[in-house]
Amino acid sequence: MATAAVATDSARVDDGADMLRGGIISRVNRLVSACGVANGQIVIQAVELLKSAPWPHADADASVEGRTRIHGILCIDSISLGNLNDAGLVVASESHDGIIAAEMMRSFRPRLAFFNDTGFGVDRAGAACLPVLDSDGIVAVTVAADSACIGDNRLTLIQGIISAVNETIYGIGARVGETARREPKL
Repeated sequence: MATAAVATDSARVDDGADMLRGGIISRVNRLVSACGVANGQIVIQAVELLKSAPWPHADADASVEGRTRIHGILCIDSISLGNLNDAGLVVASESHDGIIAAEMMRSFRPRLAFFNDTGFGVDRAGAACLPVLDSDGIVAVTVAADSACIGDNRLTLIQGIISAVNETIYGIGARVGETARREPKL
């Protein structure tokens, strides 16, 4: 499958229109490269070139979204996997903390949520929902993307380094630079 990545510092996380207008291609695979797309190109140009990319020749394997528990903490691939049964839990997600995450969190109200900052992106969009969650009384932090690989929900908790906190958890004692495993007393 033709696949390219957009540099996080070139567009707002969670904003496809912003990515299309100003995003910069940062990684390409060989199929994308064969279409003439290269690192450093703006997304809107790459989109036109990618129209010539071949369609995948086989069906993709069915993806299974991950839900794991580590010491009672729910580790999930996406905050969108949270449901009413998860209300009041501590949740570690590999998801970004873009503004859309706030709406998802309101639906099940975890006690504490860890997100990936995805490198923050333009306007710190990777942590945009922290103040929104604060106003909803939901305690939340982000971990640095370079400390916890997106794609493995357990790493957010196991090796994540806190990169941003909302006011509520700051008042409890969580600080930027600490490990995510150091769960504050809630």
